[in-house]
Amino acid sequence: MNTPEPDDFQKQLEDAPLVQKGFTSKLQQDIEQKIRKKERNKSKVKPLLCVAGIGTVMAVVLLFPWHTMHTQSEAAALEGKMMPAAVTVSTPPPAPINTALLIGLRTEHQPATSGGQGRVLSPLRYSTYRTMLIAPVRGQLQKTSEGTGILMPYKQNFWKIDSLTRLTNKGESHYLSAHLADQPIKTERFTEPEDQEFNRVETLLFAGNQYVSIAESEAAWNGNATYHADRIWVRTLPQLKEARTLQFYKKPVDKNHVSLMDVFGTSTSTDLARMSSMADNAMSEVSGQSWTVQREAGQWVGKVAETPKASLSRPDSYVLRDFPRQLPDKVVNHDEICCSWTNIKSSWPKATDALTSPLDDMLVIFEGDTLKFYSYGQAPGSIPQLTLDLEPGEQLVMAQWATDHYVQEWIDKVGRYLSTETESRPVEVEAQVKTR
Repeated sequence: MNTPEPDDFQKQLEDAPLVQKGFTSKLQQDIEQKIRKKERNKSKVKPLLCVAGIGTVMAVVLLFPWHTMHTQSEAAALEGKMMPAAVTVSTPPPAPINTALLIGLRTEHQPATSGGQGRVLSPLRYSTYRTMLIAPVRGQLQKTSEGTGILMPYKQNFWKIDSLTRLTNKGESHYLSAHLADQPIKTERFTEPEDQEFNRVETLLFAGNQYVSIAESEAAWNGNATYHADRIWVRTLPQLKEARTLQFYKKPVDKNHVSLMDVFGTSTSTDLARMSSMADNAMSEVSGQSWTVQREAGQWVGKVAETPKASLSRPDSYVLRDFPRQLPDKVVNHDEICCSWTNIKSSWPKATDALTSPLDDMLVIFEGDTLKFYSYGQAPGSIPQLTLDLEPGEQLVMAQWATDHYVQEWIDKVGRYLSTETESRPVEVEAQVKTR
């Protein structure tokens, strides 16, 4: 059956007269048939368009270079990690130092050999000393004072220990003189042997705030042979002022000293007996009367002397042995360092000694012939706040600390006491030298 065209509908509408009023039945059927055909065509186009649209989307999904976008995202993230944020990193300044250090040092000297001929007694090695005060001034660590001798705090005052020289026609003596720092030196009198030449040296090995360690050496003639004797003691400062014992070869008893029993009590007798039984031979003993305070890396330690038995006529001598007890605070006040000596050596391989202040704000490193002062916490490779030169072979004798208001008090007093040089020239007592 042929489908009528729209022009046919128009022609039929224009024909007159109409057979019947309005649409004819045939015209109505043709119109309805045309409408149904258009509806069928629309229903077929919609599924085709849907399928075509889905296909296009799938093609885009499959063909889009997703790997490129993933790589770019990773690159952007990596770039974000590699490019640090613009943050300014500043090294914090060293912690301020609020402590003062009064340090005493000793330098040993080899005396010039005598050019004389015949019976000549060789002089002994002797030491000279100096004291420095290291303190903060307006936030800057400085050496505020320096002078000869050892200036040490004792109770409420400062005392001065000077090494003086006495020359006579019979020999040479280097002795220690202790006095209040604001008082002049008093020349001391000696009871000297009249029958022979005589050389004597006193050496200060340690100075605490109460005790000092003294080594004594003596040389003389015993007949036609040279006699040499050595002793070592720990004394209080007042004992250092008292009369000295001379002529060791006559075995005088020296009561001006502090024994290990005086420091530790009778409980130390067991340690001494055990050490005495381990002595090198039956000719010596460890009585605890003779001992010293000696400096080792980072600490003061006690050393007890093994000496010839008193009943023997051998010259006085000693060999130092380790004492198995830690020295109490009354002997070595504040003798602690910030960390182990192993840690010190790992940070400063050339270090030979170290000191740490009671407030843990100052670290002092001994390196060869230099002293380096750091604020505690400074990196080992950083520049010291202060560097001072040491004399060749110079050794530590004293380290005393001041904190709080005592810092300024020490700056004032030490500056005044060290300004007067008492050791710039030795005190000499000349006697007419007799020709032989």
